[in-house]
Amino acid sequence: MGDNSAPNTNGVTLEEGVGGDTDINGKRMGGQGEHQQSDTTSQKELKPVKTIAFCRFIVRRHKLAFGLTLGGHILLIVVSAILVQSGYNLFPLSFTGVPLTLTEDETYLRGEAFSMADDSGVIIENSLNSDSGERTKTTETLYLYYEAGNVFTKDNLKAIAAFENELVGNAKYGNFCKLTIAGQCEKPFSIIRLFDGSLPPLTQDVNYSDIVGTLSAAMSNPGIAQLLQFHLGKDAVINATLNIASTSITRTIIYLGHTDQSQRETFLVENFRDKLLSKSDTGIGGMTFIYTSISLFSYDIQRQVIFDLLLAGGSFGFIFLFMLIQTQSLLITGLAVFSVLTSFLGANMVYRIVLDYQYFGIFHVLSIFIILGIGADDVFVYFDTWRATAHENHPTLEERVSACYKRASKAMFATSLTTMIAFFVNALSPLLAVSSFGLFSGILVLVNYISVIVFFPTVVVVHHKHWENWTWPCFRCCKKKTPEISPNHDLKDGERKHPIVRFFRDPFFAFVSHKIIKWVLFVVCLIVLSVFIYFATTLKPEEEAIKIYKDTHNYGKAIDRNLNSFKPSVKDEVIKVYLVWGLKEQDRASCHKTDYECFGRTVWDDGFDLNPKPAQNALFDLCTRIRNMSDAESARLLIRRDSVSGFLDVDCFITDFDTDMAALNSSLPVSETNMLAFMMANPQLYDTSQNMQNFYRYFETGLSYWLYDGYSGTSSTQFINFADHLGFSMDVSDTKNIINKTDRYYGTRLRYAAIVVHTTLRNGKVGFVDGIPVVDAWESFARSAIAKLPPSLSGGFQCTPEGNNAWHWLRVQKTLADSAVKGIIIGICLAFVILTFATQNVVLGFLATATISCVTVTIVGIIPLAGWKLGVLESLNLSLVVGLAVDYVVHLAEGYHLSRHEHRLGRLRDMLETVGISVLSGACTTLGASLFMLFAVILFFMQFGIFMFCTIGFSLFYSLLLFAPLLAICGPQGNFGSLSPVYAWIKDRFRGKKKTDVDCNKCSGQGFHPLEGMEKF
Repeated sequence: MGDNSAPNTNGVTLEEGVGGDTDINGKRMGGQGEHQQSDTTSQKELKPVKTIAFCRFIVRRHKLAFGLTLGGHILLIVVSAILVQSGYNLFPLSFTGVPLTLTEDETYLRGEAFSMADDSGVIIENSLNSDSGERTKTTETLYLYYEAGNVFTKDNLKAIAAFENELVGNAKYGNFCKLTIAGQCEKPFSIIRLFDGSLPPLTQDVNYSDIVGTLSAAMSNPGIAQLLQFHLGKDAVINATLNIASTSITRTIIYLGHTDQSQRETFLVENFRDKLLSKSDTGIGGMTFIYTSISLFSYDIQRQVIFDLLLAGGSFGFIFLFMLIQTQSLLITGLAVFSVLTSFLGANMVYRIVLDYQYFGIFHVLSIFIILGIGADDVFVYFDTWRATAHENHPTLEERVSACYKRASKAMFATSLTTMIAFFVNALSPLLAVSSFGLFSGILVLVNYISVIVFFPTVVVVHHKHWENWTWPCFRCCKKKTPEISPNHDLKDGERKHPIVRFFRDPFFAFVSHKIIKWVLFVVCLIVLSVFIYFATTLKPEEEAIKIYKDTHNYGKAIDRNLNSFKPSVKDEVIKVYLVWGLKEQDRASCHKTDYECFGRTVWDDGFDLNPKPAQNALFDLCTRIRNMSDAESARLLIRRDSVSGFLDVDCFITDFDTDMAALNSSLPVSETNMLAFMMANPQLYDTSQNMQNFYRYFETGLSYWLYDGYSGTSSTQFINFADHLGFSMDVSDTKNIINKTDRYYGTRLRYAAIVVHTTLRNGKVGFVDGIPVVDAWESFARSAIAKLPPSLSGGFQCTPEGNNAWHWLRVQKTLADSAVKGIIIGICLAFVILTFATQNVVLGFLATATISCVTVTIVGIIPLAGWKLGVLESLNLSLVVGLAVDYVVHLAEGYHLSRHEHRLGRLRDMLETVGISVLSGACTTLGASLFMLFAVILFFMQFGIFMFCTIGFSLFYSLLLFAPLLAICGPQGNFGSLSPVYAWIKDRFRGKKKTDVDCNKCSGQGFHPLEGMEKF
């Protein structure tokens, strides 16, 4: 052939290495592609292809086949539209929350039990049932941050005061503010409070004429110093001697008390949002301004998700144009993309209706980007295979279609199966967000594969029969006429193949198979891999909470400033451990498997009772023990110490109750004797003329009197401090109305109670590596302490119900990290099995799996290299890396396996010629699609774009520059590593064939006979 005279880069001629393979009879075999034995034998000598019934049908009835398959896709759209129009929730979208919950974990069930207890028949028994009473408790906080070289200047403090007054001066603010005990809107918790006379004994200084003096006086007062600490940055300096008062940052909290979340959000959006956005852009005075609140964050993120998803349109446009250039057919491109998009609907039908999943979130949206790349890759494989068959000697169109179908469907099946299984591995995760995403993505890959092998062949045949030589009229003058080529026509290299195919077949093959360069490439890849292995060893778990926005975004800055920029203070949002009695773990048996918003059922501990004197004394002693715990034990449990009192920071209702009731001669233990005397002394409240012989709830009667300040009708300090720690319910026998107060009761049953311990751990600033040991320490302490309590207190447990349930979140972090590692290991192991059976060669399967492992390790190393840690987003991305990394090396391995050559160089060249263009095209489409995600504002979308780009980029890098040279160095030749002998041995065992038997054509239908019986045949 034309290039036989070229020297082989491995010391043999191409005639010996590529075109010099021999069959079992010693006869020279032709190569695959275009490198046959001579220039006069350009066409392959192929065995007759057995046509597939489906292929015969789409050739002979191509219009009917095309109509049926196209109609199936259109039917998906119509059915989906009908279901949506009928009100069926076909797409149960949820973008505001991510269900990362371990629904069977005790930390989650305990936290839910306490959080949801008030919705299960618990009553609040005074006028605080009204909205004004409830608004004495904080329901939401608006944080404002101010940054400058020194915030504590006269002009800056005036600017802060003016802006805060502008906000709280809004006409509607009074309907949403948090109320004080006196029923007034609580002032913003701001540095301004130290100057306006709100905190006596500080001197009022509304003109800020003595900033240093005022702040120094605040620092000298222990109680006020605790409050001042909240407003000081880590670099703050207050020194009266040096006349210095400076900080680069301070913050303000505006408290909201309206209980309706939707109304609060509407108020903030309509009245505050525009002002806050404007100040965020322009600053306040000479200060940079940052803000955040739950309602505004929720409102903005829902809008931002929609905007970021529009980037999928850019990805779609890029893939469409790239595919159009490659196929040079608007019909094929349009219907191919249409097929990929309808696969999304088909997968959702299975996911939503068949499997009955009721959650579709942000992670699922990412599958749009994934399937665009995977779907385009499958289309390229089929269409490139179709174009390659044009240069083979197929006497009929049916044989050509069958040859293309067999080869392409097998190659796509190997990649689709490995990708699908890698995604399905994530379906085993106990976290709904991960498992549902893995399941949906796996189904999507399967449906897309079915669509490509059923629909796309009909498109190609219709295009071949009717549209292959058609072009737009305005371009016909520029179109080169394609010459008619007979099957026996001998084409030259320049007119037969796509330039990229010729590139892979000739220069690139010579490059990767060169006797020196192939080793250089191997060493270079090892060096690159070693660098990323080093970075992978530096990977650390993320300590902070999940990040939604970039660090440069307003909300990203707010989270960072809150966690990292201020001195520790008593107002910090630390993790609070609740020691709870009266509840059992939440019962979620009635919840749908995918309804993450289902709260389950509260289960009461009916044995809980504080009326027995031993129980009251034991709980009081436990509080005292915690408050006076040794330094060693408090350090192990990380309990915060109150800088004013010197005691450990514990909210214990029973000690405060004892102190306050002692003045009324009703201190602990509350008994029938002392409480009945108290009730008789207060006939304006209690009707003791009734039969009190069987009255039992004396402890609750005294506790209720104390909690609600003698039913005075005003919000008491003890109510504000402890109402959330206690819950009451009606008692059939004992509950009665306070005299002349129909909405207030005594003799109710104490359903649950909690002791709250403040730790030094900041919410969102502790990772599972450091946090899990603290969880275990608290569990050990709680079990030990509760085991020593009387029987009526034996059912207690510890939990962290506030915020995002800190103990549970640490378990979630660990589960995500473990799932990522397990997903990678399982994915790689399954990839080895699949690749080995797909290529029917152990060596080829091992080399391909090793390449996939290199891609995986590299992506792990990119995480710390990019400045990230192993958090929620990173763990989820890692769980998908194997699924995205397999495609290209699987295509190449399949191409190597399908080569008809015996020598590794011939197989390598065939592989590059037949598969190289598909690999490159598929990579380009996915790389291009992921580029658009880099412009997303939401961090996860942007990070996923980087992850996807790097995964595909390094998959291409290692596939072409490591896997190909490895095949040139040690690729299996002949039957080395082949599973065919194993298959033959198994087949012979089942047929009963012995080693001494020989094959024959007749042999009574057996196909073999004993050696000694040959004379019969």
